This record gives sequence, structure tokens and C-alpha cells, in this order.
Amino acid sequence: MKINLKITTFLFTLGLCTSCGDFLEPQSQQYFVPQDVQSIDDMLLGTAYPRPTELYTDITAMLNLLDDDITFTMQPGSVYSFDLTSMRASLAIYSWQPDMFTQYREFAGSYGGYYHNLWQYHYELILGANAALDYVDKVTGSDNDKNRVKAQAYALRAFYYFSLVNIFGEPYNYNPEAPGVPLKTDSNIEGLDVPRNSVREVYEQIVSDLLDSERYFRSIPESEQYRPDYRVSLPMAQLLLSRVYLYMENWKGAAEYAGKVIHDWSFSLLDLNSLPAPVTPDASNKRTYYGIISPDSPETIWLYGKTTDYYNYVGKTFNSSQFDYSNGGPSGMYFNATKELIACFGENDLRKDFYIFREGAYQKDTIFLAYGKAIPFLPTSTLPESSSFARAFRLSEAYLNLAEAAAMDPELDDQTALDALNDLLEKRIKQGEFTPLSLSDLSGDALIERIRRERRAELCFENHRWFDLRRYGMPEITHRYRKTDALGNFTGPAVVQVLMKNDPAYTLPIPEEVLAKNRGLVQNRLTSGKQPVE
Repeated sequence: MKINLKITTFLFTLGLCTSCGDFLEPQSQQYFVPQDVQSIDDMLLGTAYPRPTELYTDITAMLNLLDDDITFTMQPGSVYSFDLTSMRASLAIYSWQPDMFTQYREFAGSYGGYYHNLWQYHYELILGANAALDYVDKVTGSDNDKNRVKAQAYALRAFYYFSLVNIFGEPYNYNPEAPGVPLKTDSNIEGLDVPRNSVREVYEQIVSDLLDSERYFRSIPESEQYRPDYRVSLPMAQLLLSRVYLYMENWKGAAEYAGKVIHDWSFSLLDLNSLPAPVTPDASNKRTYYGIISPDSPETIWLYGKTTDYYNYVGKTFNSSQFDYSNGGPSGMYFNATKELIACFGENDLRKDFYIFREGAYQKDTIFLAYGKAIPFLPTSTLPESSSFARAFRLSEAYLNLAEAAAMDPELDDQTALDALNDLLEKRIKQGEFTPLSLSDLSGDALIERIRRERRAELCFENHRWFDLRRYGMPEITHRYRKTDALGNFTGPAVVQVLMKNDPAYTLPIPEEVLAKNRGLVQNRLTSGKQPVE
């Protein structure tokens, strides 16, 4: 965060709203000071939104490598040099190395390793939101337009701080007084050594920002509180507030805001029974996949990120030959879904077919790739769209938040939890095979366990699982991988890495370059005994 610059005016390049990095280090000498709210609104889109057209967009992409939904199962002899480099970089994260970001940068090198910049990228996006808030009242425009900008900026800032504090701070329900991340709520970026605020203070700021976002959204016409234009909205802010309250174990708040998302808007759960069968009726057994994370889905509330931000680290770099369906599709991937995740899907659960991409060359039922929801495929497809959105706030999360909050709060009703769970499962289980759950089937701890299992299945590979494991008590996790030679061939027995219960590695290390620039920071406790990646 130590930057030897101070914003004294708000600059835009003529004809193009730059990225935040370009804003701080402008390339052109032609600038103007914005005079109207539309310029601020355009700036917000260009500097505070993780859009598919930007270099880095999915700011939490690598979190999937940390949890228990992913395993390493690369086939020997089927990897290019690029993939071997990318694989080794990803293994530093997969094995919870205490210097994971340093290793990632060293291994990825010129191949574009950028996950080690998670801290920087979050704060650049926060800067974009802060700048909009600082300047919006200094330009011309209607109160309505200014309030719309404020509503977006507060929601975005809350989202980025929520992500940051759950990556670099201890879980709120474990130690809210632990060091979190520095709070920066204005665009004045003098070169200061800024200390870390506590996890509690960061959460308090997140809640305050989301309530402000809700207040400003409610001040504008109802028709403008949600628009399908890829910007954040009132239901997005409400769903995020439900998530935040869930993490804080404010069960009533989580249930209340989940209910608002479910009942106050026109979103609806996508019925997987309405989609054509994923297997085409021909001898080749080619499969068709549909974009679950898509603007066309009735349950999509907000889209962000892009597909290339995360599928590069869960498998080979995509190219047309790997999508040659004469061989059945892509093969040789190395980070796959675990058997435990696959076991969460019952026999008649359609999510196993629609959410998880089967290993293409052999259509195996034992190897499932760690993506699928965001990448629509037809049997004739070659390349997925690199500009496609990768992540979404989806209505299904609201049902799961409501179910968990109702089940956890003794003053709320288990039947409310069951109703929310049944509403979701009815759209996920094969038609004619769904039997509603009842209190005679599930109650108490068994109900909570079932809700968590459905949450794992429904939200798999959407950056929820790692954060959920942290708030569930940080259980022990085992990851295995095998070292390879320069050609990708296995060169020995599997390396076993164990993340112990309550392991310090459940909180990621602050990158060394960040500590070097900001002497006000202290490093997190680092886990020891992890074998380095070779």
C-alpha cells in the first residue's frame, strides 16, 4: 500500500477510462478533470469492477487450490512446458507453502503469474471505489445519478474488503481481534506505513458499507435498483450482506437479507430438469455443457471475473487441439474434483452432470475437472470465450444462507431451513425422483450437516468452500501430488501435505513485496514443515 503518489485531481485519459494501474501511472499527456457524474460513473466501471476485459479480474481465483474439493491427478507424459511451469506455480498454493506467493511468482515467471499480486489488485480496485466516493459530490449531475454511483461504490468496496479479510485475516468466528487488513476509505494515497486493522474492524466497515449501499440504492427509483447491465445492484448488496452476517454468526441478519433476495426480486432458481440432457445420443458420447454462470440464467444476480483467470491453473492452457472432439474433448488436466465432492451428489442429482466437467478423452466417471459452470460447450466447440464471466452472485446462495441461518439459530424455525433446502433441491434433482425432506428425516446437527453438504455441492468451485472451511472450524485437509520431470512424467511416490486443524496456513501469508513496501504491517503466523515444490 505504500505508494509515493498523492491524488490531488481526478484524471481521465481522453476517450478512454483507464485501469487503476494506468490511472496511477498515466501513459498519455492529454487529460481532463471530470465535470459531470457520468464521467465518475464511467470511471467506476473502468477502475473498480473486475470485468472480463481486464488483465486481472477474478481476484480470488486461486482459492480453489486450497480447499478439499480439488486434488492432483495429472496423467504422465501429457503436459507441455507451459503447463509444467503453470503446474509447479499452482502446486505452491495447493501445498500451502508459507512462501506460496514468492514461489508462484518464481515458477510462473514470464508466463503471467499474477496471483501473487492478490493484495495489490484488491487495493487497486478499492482505490477506484474510493475515488468515485471522494469526487462524486464535486461534479455536476442529479442527486439520483450521484446516489447510484455511491450505491455501487460502497457495495464494491465491501466486496473487496470481505475478500481481503478472509484471505489474509483469521476467521471472524475464531478470532475477531486478530490482525485483518488495513482499512483505506479515501483515495489519498500518500506513501504511508499503514498498520492492519483488526478482523472485527474490517467486518464493521464491510457491514457499514453495505448498509450505506442499500440506503443509496433505495433512494433511487425501483426500476434502477436492479438492471441487468453487469453492475452491482441492491439484490447483490443484500446477498453479500447475508453472506457477511452468516460469517459473523448473526443468524437473524443472514436470514433476513437472504429472504429479501428471495422474495423481493424476480429472480428464480434454474430448473436443471429444463435443460437438455448433457450427453448427445450418438456413438461418440460427446457431452454438451451449459453456462450455469451466465447472464441468461434466471438466478444470476451479478457477474464478474473471466474464465481464463481460473481455468489456467486447474488444467492445461486451452487450445483448439485440446478441444478436438474427435478425441472426445480436453484431457490430461491435473487438478480435478475430489471423490469427496463427487460423493455429495446423489444418484439422481443433476448437478453432477451440469456442474462438473468430465475428463473429456475417456468420459470417465472417476475424473472430473474442476470447472464447468462458467464454460458452455457444444460438441463442435473448440475454444471457450476468454472474455466470458467466470463468477456470479447466484440466487441459490440465498436459499442456502437462509437454510443455514435458520438451522443454526435456536430462535428460528427448522422448518424454515427445510423449506429453503427443499425449494433448492426440487430444481436440482431429477424430475419424479425428488422427495421433500421433513423434520422426521432431519433436525438438529443432522440438518446442519445436510445443509453444509448441499452448500458444498451447489456452490462448488465458486470461491465459497475455502472460506466455509475456515468458519466451520478449520478441519484437517490432506493434499497429495507427484513430482514430475521436464516432460511431465512422474518421478517418484506421492508427496503428502497435511493442513492440520486450526493450522496457521488457513490464513494466507502477506506477500513479501507488500511487507517491504509497508513497514506498518506484521506478517501472519506461518506454518512450518511443508515440503517445498520442486
